[in-house]
Amino acid sequence: MARKAATTTAEKVKPAKARKGSKTTLSEANLVDLGPERLAAILLDLSIDSHVKRVLRLELFAEASREGLALEISKRLATIGKSQARIHWRKRVAFARDLDLHRKMIERLAEEDATAALGLMLDLLDMATPTLNRLSQTEGPIGDVFLAARDGVGAIAAQALPDPVALADRIATLLRRDDYAQFGPLVNALAPALGGKGQTHLRETLEKLLAARATRPPSGFDAKSAIYKDALRRLADASGDVDAFEATFAPELRRTPLVSAEIARRLLEAGRAEDALATLHAGAPGEQRGRHQSSLEERAAWEEAMLDALEATGHHEEAQKRRWAEFERTLSIPRLRAYLKGLPDFDDVEAEDQAKAVAKRFPQFDRALAFLVSWPDLMAASRLVLARAGEINGADDTLMAEAARRLEGAYPMAATLLLRASIQYVLTYGVATRYAEAARQLLEAESLSAMIGDFGEYPDHQAFVADLRIMHGRKQGFRAELEALGSAF
Repeated sequence: MARKAATTTAEKVKPAKARKGSKTTLSEANLVDLGPERLAAILLDLSIDSHVKRVLRLELFAEASREGLALEISKRLATIGKSQARIHWRKRVAFARDLDLHRKMIERLAEEDATAALGLMLDLLDMATPTLNRLSQTEGPIGDVFLAARDGVGAIAAQALPDPVALADRIATLLRRDDYAQFGPLVNALAPALGGKGQTHLRETLEKLLAARATRPPSGFDAKSAIYKDALRRLADASGDVDAFEATFAPELRRTPLVSAEIARRLLEAGRAEDALATLHAGAPGEQRGRHQSSLEERAAWEEAMLDALEATGHHEEAQKRRWAEFERTLSIPRLRAYLKGLPDFDDVEAEDQAKAVAKRFPQFDRALAFLVSWPDLMAASRLVLARAGEINGADDTLMAEAARRLEGAYPMAATLLLRASIQYVLTYGVATRYAEAARQLLEAESLSAMIGDFGEYPDHQAFVADLRIMHGRKQGFRAELEALGSAF
């Protein structure tokens, strides 16, 4: 009792701090309670670790003076930059941690001296290629540090207000040394700091570099020229110069779907809709072969731009015809929605019915099912499943599972047929990675069987399972998954 009373009195004198968790949990609040002297002693003991020591030194310089911090960072970057030794894979994490420490300290320095911080961040970026050359593979934590520096330098430049011509020269130098094609986004990040004068200087510099490379004997793909052209395109976008953007592409490339769509997008934004339409017609998807053959994604990008160009030039009916034709070909829901939105009032109901009729007779069952389930028209989806049950392909586990889930409440027979198709596919082809899923689906089909009064031409659940045992009774992996769920096979 005395001890309890004493404790109560002490608590009245010095209330305990509210904490989340135990007093021994590593947290800022608990560490503060150790006091500055104790923490300083602990950190000094830990400073035998080189990284901890470097952190502490940089923190001390940050508190003492910004000039000292800048000098310390500069010295460390210079040391790293001079080394040419290979970086062993076991040391990559530690190297990246050290590099990232200095990147973060540069960002901290920017709060007080943005000009010095900008120079140091550009110095850090200048180390990217020689440092990555010391690795057996560039992907990983070290490369991530340089990407973080690239993405953060724009904010520092906005504070530093550098000389635009000098900054343009630094960017050009980085691009010349960019053996890993990392620094294109620098142009976007630093375009505001460059201003008109700096952008013009950088553009002229890059054009001279491109012209110099044009005098070289052709030897396949020129990676450096591609980097310079990409930078010029980014500069053109920054200044809104569509013609300069287009000029970076060879004439034959302008006549490809993807490039013509990119150019047309910019022409539309500039209010030059007729030019955009002409550009798209010149780059229409055809039967290109070789390296200019267009992919489905490129054709889709071209089609999207074409629809916008047609609307912008007053060719609404033609745009509507293209939308409907694309829907009939692909059952694209976005295309159908856009088509319906462009119809006069009350016409959309009849058009929607026509669209569902197209889906019901669509030759690819999976795509028809996906459309009717997603639109949604679950009654039509159920009828599709029952009418074309022989076409169900259980390979698409995502579609089968989602469609069955949507149908099971009101249309258990259709849901059951989808589940059965999925199960049969897994067992027939021995897809062991889907055994657990197939076991769950078999139990789902069992629960749905109680909701089905008449299986009609299809076997009931017991008969279905009996057939599975005959055909796949030796698949022990599937049996084990069922037993894990408390069932048997």
